Amino acid sequence: MKKIVCPRDYYNEQGLLLSAKGTRITLNQFLRLQRRYDFISETEENEKTQIKGQDPLSLASYEKVKQQIREDERYKLTDDQVLNQASVLLANIVFESKRKPWYMYVTALGNHIDWLYTHSIDVALLSLMMAMESGVSQELLWDLGVGGILHDVGKLLIPKKIIQKRTDLSDIEKEILQQHCELGVECTVDSAFPILSQDIIAQHHERLDGSGYPNQLQEGQINEYVKIVMIADAFDTITAGRPYRKTVGVEEALAYLEDQEGAFSRKYLEILKNILVRA
Repeated sequence: MKKIVCPRDYYNEQGLLLSAKGTRITLNQFLRLQRRYDFISETEENEKTQIKGQDPLSLASYEKVKQQIREDERYKLTDDQVLNQASVLLANIVFESKRKPWYMYVTALGNHIDWLYTHSIDVALLSLMMAMESGVSQELLWDLGVGGILHDVGKLLIPKKIIQKRTDLSDIEKEILQQHCELGVECTVDSAFPILSQDIIAQHHERLDGSGYPNQLQEGQINEYVKIVMIADAFDTITAGRPYRKTVGVEEALAYLEDQEGAFSRKYLEILKNILVRA
């Protein structure tokens, strides 16, 4: 069984060390340790933080994020109708999630790190717009939207100090961060997730030429519709930036993705270019 790097020290109630940071343990061992903590909040240096802020499933919270996207200079569109249609569908997905086994994960993302929830909405909306322009069926659009908004759910199990670090990540921190795909699959495997949604969580960092992670899959091994989310995730990450990376303009981001010869689908890249108004 594949082993992962333990991201922090874990102690039992008596103060005995159960697993030290940096040791290699199985996914099952890690998840058993993690269940000692509330995954929605996070224990850092023996201090439990409490969930604060607005319910991310509330209309006001979702509308706030959506309005930020509408005002975002990156998302000047050739046709606003596609954004309106994608927004309506995603709103239905978000609020319908309250009746689904995975609703706790949407709530957790909204209360975890601000930019992570915004990124999740961005990726879901951009993926839906690209999929609609590709003629994807309504049923698959729904599953793609669920996977899009929860593609980074595994980051709930990654220490915040790694996700929010403002300097370059160390090699061990990169390895820990890259575990979020497998951790996300383990989180949702018993939640009646649609197959496409599971594939999105597992494969969104794979690349068609086998250069991605976690399993270095080749083009024929990757779900066709994950190739859409793969581009949406990479584009939003590059243009929105991260604590450790500066933002890049739309034109430069599109050029970068095109320059990654063989990594991304040319078909879906062209669709993205046709959706966006470029300077």
